[in-house]
Amino acid sequence: MCSRQQILVSLICINLLCLQTNTCAKNISQLPIGDDSENYSFLITGGYRPKKDTLRKYVVSIRSSKYNYFFGDDHKCGGSIITPKIILTAAHCVCRRGTRLRLKPSDLSVVAGTPRRLLATETTQLLKVDKITRHEYYMPKTFRNDIGLLRLAKNIYIDGVSTQRIELQTHTLPPYTKCTVAGWGRVFFKGPMPDLILHVDIYILPDEYCKSRTNNFAFGMMCAGDENDYEKDACSADSGGPLICDGKVTGIVSFGLSCALPDNAGYYANVSSYIDWIRKNGISKLKPENLISLIVLQICMFKGV
Repeated sequence: MCSRQQILVSLICINLLCLQTNTCAKNISQLPIGDDSENYSFLITGGYRPKKDTLRKYVVSIRSSKYNYFFGDDHKCGGSIITPKIILTAAHCVCRRGTRLRLKPSDLSVVAGTPRRLLATETTQLLKVDKITRHEYYMPKTFRNDIGLLRLAKNIYIDGVSTQRIELQTHTLPPYTKCTVAGWGRVFFKGPMPDLILHVDIYILPDEYCKSRTNNFAFGMMCAGDENDYEKDACSADSGGPLICDGKVTGIVSFGLSCALPDNAGYYANVSSYIDWIRKNGISKLKPENLISLIVLQICMFKGV
């Protein structure tokens, strides 16, 4: 595992190299998106890179529509591919900071098909956003109903290797179920974001524990962490990404009290609490031809084609 100093030096070198190439853009787009305040931030700390990454194909990078200086420097949040057309994420990722005001579809883009944040590979897919939906009762101050959807202008090409849809968790899992968060969040509080996607393994914690750490815990939330290793956590720029348990998206990274604090946890929107909302505002809103494609895809997955 690299030291913090090595990580910082590596990222600085990458940034300087990019600034001297023709891939750097002159357009600067500053969007008030996400929540990087000291009180609430979410990134992956204490993470690792698996030798065989079977989860990154489900995860996308949600970005500004134009990068600032180089490809990948505008990463804002994570998201999950729940259909080739629909991305599941957090409401605070699709709203202006601290408000319920949705961003415009033209403000955002989605990058799928790659574990790299800073490098476009042969499998990288850059997609425009056609529509943004956030929960009608989203409360930015308390992060209640922190769930949103992005409808893409065109379908993600699903190859089952670099991209794949992930199933939704339909029931609440018991405490201490082992789960994984995957994303490009900061590697420590106020630290740099990685180029390669990171994973961290944590456990669903009892509701009583979640309630005892914040007054904001409410219906539709869950919390997770590792009581034996508090340095394992999600952090800023992981927001909106999936908490994956038993191969299904079970939580959506929502908020945390700083990152990796002792005797604390990260908080997530509980997907099973919003199944009807997701189906109503996501899958059922698809055009007939997209629904047919989704049904065919599900049949192929079931039969192992």
